[in-house]
Amino acid sequence: MATPSSEQSVAVITALAANVAVAIAKLGAAAITGSSALIAESLHSLADSVNEILLLVGARRSRRPADLRHPFGHARYRYVYAFVVSLTVFWVGGVLAVIQGVSRIGAHDSLVDPRWAFAVLGIAAALEAWSLRATVRAAMPTKGALSWWGLLQVTKAPEIIVVFLEDLGALAGILIALIGLTLTALTGQREWDAVAAIAIGVLLMAIGMVVNRETQSLLIGESAAVEVVAAIRQAIAGADGVKGVVDLRTIHVGPDDLVIAAGIVVDPSENATDITHAIAEAEARARRAAPFRTVIYIEPRLPQRGD
Repeated sequence: MATPSSEQSVAVITALAANVAVAIAKLGAAAITGSSALIAESLHSLADSVNEILLLVGARRSRRPADLRHPFGHARYRYVYAFVVSLTVFWVGGVLAVIQGVSRIGAHDSLVDPRWAFAVLGIAAALEAWSLRATVRAAMPTKGALSWWGLLQVTKAPEIIVVFLEDLGALAGILIALIGLTLTALTGQREWDAVAAIAIGVLLMAIGMVVNRETQSLLIGESAAVEVVAAIRQAIAGADGVKGVVDLRTIHVGPDDLVIAAGIVVDPSENATDITHAIAEAEARARRAAPFRTVIYIEPRLPQRGD
């Protein structure tokens, strides 16, 4: 079942607040220390902030009512904006961070008072952990017994994919920056700081690619989860007058919107009224079995030879 939109919005807004605060702090510390790793982390937080805004805009646009050109509504806007987020993570966060790190390889200047960098990264770690906690709480109703990787593969809510990976990536990026800054401070070799910036960029590019793959799949159109399809099949098959279910297909047009199409095998000796009642009951049972807003198409089929 999809996580309620209100909980997803809370997770996104929490992540946005954390990333804006962290981005400002990192930019200030980067200006003071001249650290390439901190500049990369600033780009990271700025990209994440833009991403949360995109997710909120996508969620808002997805609530537009259906119209003549969009009879199934506008729910896919959430997928479209999540796809744009994947590009932002890859190019703005990842590629620019790698360029920044490569440009600082061989630099001979030294860090200025790295204590500022360590203090800011400590605060950033606390804020990102707070954001991750909110994301985990929002995702728990959907996760159930799934692993977190399994959840990312089956969830239809792009906000869970984006914000969860962003929060994990943010904490990993902070750890990389801390290692790079520590080695630079201990050895006096600025290359460690530049390598950390490159590593942060590669991390962001990897996250962008994962988000891109998952949101592409959602945009193309994914079926309902296996257990949901099984429940729908069982519900339809249990309707009076239904002898079997054939060609059952489902597709998500949004995280909370599902289209169901199925053929039901009916007794050819039944009259039109009985078949109509069977279809109506099958639709009602399918709607109760599917925890989404549903559009259902059911058509009667005659038994095939051998059935």
